[in-house]
Amino acid sequence: MPIITLINHLVAKEGFRFIQGQPSEECLKCRLKPVCLDKLKLNHLYEVVKVTNIKNPCRLYGYVTTVEVEERPITLVVPKRLALEGLKFTRKSIECNEVKCPYRSYCNIEYLKDNAPIKIVRVMDRVNCRASKESMVLVEAVLAD
Repeated sequence: MPIITLINHLVAKEGFRFIQGQPSEECLKCRLKPVCLDKLKLNHLYEVVKVTNIKNPCRLYGYVTTVEVEERPITLVVPKRLALEGLKFTRKSIECNEVKCPYRSYCNIEYLKDNAPIKIVRVMDRVNCRASKESMVLVEAVLAD
């Protein structure tokens, strides 16, 4: 179900994805905070699915555009033993020195901290991982509440 929120007019385009970061002090004092920030969860991935023509003034960006967003899953690598749809667990980073590994960017995701609670939404492909002694799998997951 889409969430109505406000984003910088420069990026208000269908398909634009963003990670909800920590709001600035200016945002925390803004009268638009209930629409702009309160419906979004910190560190979750969202995608713009609809852009409206409604604009509001913003002290940081000049103005913001009203959009509809949906939370999207994050693609990451997990041990095969944890790759069950619906399973919730605490994520641990994978130590990897394989610079040329095509899956490396899915092992240590910058904004996804160690011990983040995640929930598997879809199991994808087996990964040929040289850094782990375990069998690894590519999955889509969301941050669990």
